[in-house]
Amino acid sequence: MSAKYTLLKVIAKILRLQNMMKKPYSQLQKKFKTQTAYPVIPECIEEDLDLSTFKVGVNPVLHVKHKAPAEQVCIYLIGGGMLKYPKKDEVKEQIKLARLTGRDMVLPYYPLVPDNSILDVYEMLYQLYKKLIVEYEHENIAIAGGSSGGNLALGLISYINEKGEGIPMPGKIYAASPGTMIYTEEEKRKAKILDGRDLIMSIIALENIQAGMENGREVPEYMRYLQRGDYTGLKEAYLIFGGDEVFSAAADTIAEQMRKFGVDVRLEIGEGMYHMYSMMPLVPEAKKAYQDMIEYLKI
Repeated sequence: MSAKYTLLKVIAKILRLQNMMKKPYSQLQKKFKTQTAYPVIPECIEEDLDLSTFKVGVNPVLHVKHKAPAEQVCIYLIGGGMLKYPKKDEVKEQIKLARLTGRDMVLPYYPLVPDNSILDVYEMLYQLYKKLIVEYEHENIAIAGGSSGGNLALGLISYINEKGEGIPMPGKIYAASPGTMIYTEEEKRKAKILDGRDLIMSIIALENIQAGMENGREVPEYMRYLQRGDYTGLKEAYLIFGGDEVFSAAADTIAEQMRKFGVDVRLEIGEGMYHMYSMMPLVPEAKKAYQDMIEYLKI
């Protein structure tokens, strides 16, 4: 283990990050100042890229486009459990990814609680996807997401199928540490062990955040359990989890469910790694996974 990773673990323990995320969802809303949050999209001028915004309903979307037209695009879904909008650093990441992958990038500022539920997020993303397939061929669209964003990336496939409008599926999905409720007894057994090693998340946090995103609404089973999703029509996906995170307890079950629908699934569980490590390469051990993500999305 690198010195930097050792230090990261020490800092996480000192800050008691896992305990913070175990707080009731109402307290997390106060912590993240969700009720007073509003989307802020910084102005950026890039020689090789055009940055613009458009709206899906009332929700802004950042569109990073190559000045030399690109035929492929990636929808990037941040995590955060509907508690926060993308920050300036995440906008910078879109610029970086556009250059590294050759794709245009789309960053939706999807709706937050307490005025919305996960149902509203899915509908917003569905309308966004329908808009993008007018501009881009569906097979040229990738969706990438981490944590609850990874959940949305995978869950959107079930949502498209549930809508039944014959919308063609995106070309590929990259999901890092997609959050989902624990479903099977074997998952519960694994999750209890991993709960003691996870630096950030826990079984309690997972349950609290899921309930918070539902916001008192009745939701389809797949919005709670990716293991119960309908992945008809999706061709390929790359799933990656940290080996020391609670979410990886469901990794095998999710991959198995997707393969039942004919999806070509690449599943990777990074030994000893943390939540969303491939999208947050904070330590040397995470660098290769970040590069693998780039290669997967690269045109």
